[in-house]
Amino acid sequence: MKVLIIVFFIFLTYSAYSQDIVPRERFGEIEIGITYEDVIWVLGFDGSKISKESAPEMLKAPLEELKIDFDFVINFRYIMDLPITSVYIKDNLVVYFTISSYPEYNQFICQDLKTTVGLRFWDSLQKVKELYGDNPRALNYNSGNLKYYAFESSGICFGIDNDEVRTISIFDPDF
Repeated sequence: MKVLIIVFFIFLTYSAYSQDIVPRERFGEIEIGITYEDVIWVLGFDGSKISKESAPEMLKAPLEELKIDFDFVINFRYIMDLPITSVYIKDNLVVYFTISSYPEYNQFICQDLKTTVGLRFWDSLQKVKELYGDNPRALNYNSGNLKYYAFESSGICFGIDNDEVRTISIFDPDF
């Protein structure tokens, strides 16, 4: 019985730990620096692979502004336990990835997610500034209502739509 209780607490601790969004590092098992093959293993399928040259502006513009190079991006949809929507690969390693409350089925998954300092999806831009600093870099590229704000030294970028955090992207500027 003791062993079962210990295993249960380890599981709860790991589950809670793995759901934090850690700037410059990871979300769950998706981490900056893991291989393309590891991404496929963790997420369970290939997704849609798009070369840098073929990527639409909405996928590559934020990275170009942040001066993050990539060889290809993998788009993921319909992952029922992780709201990862895009993973960018350079030299077979993850250099940037996005967690998104879009599309609608990701909203349920995202409601309990938070960054290590407590920022949650649907928090305001003011809350972002309170937790990360008053001087985010407003990226020139916007996608519809989505406006991007990057904290480059922290390795995190937020997509804000109607004053709500709707996407969170992780990168390591020193990687």
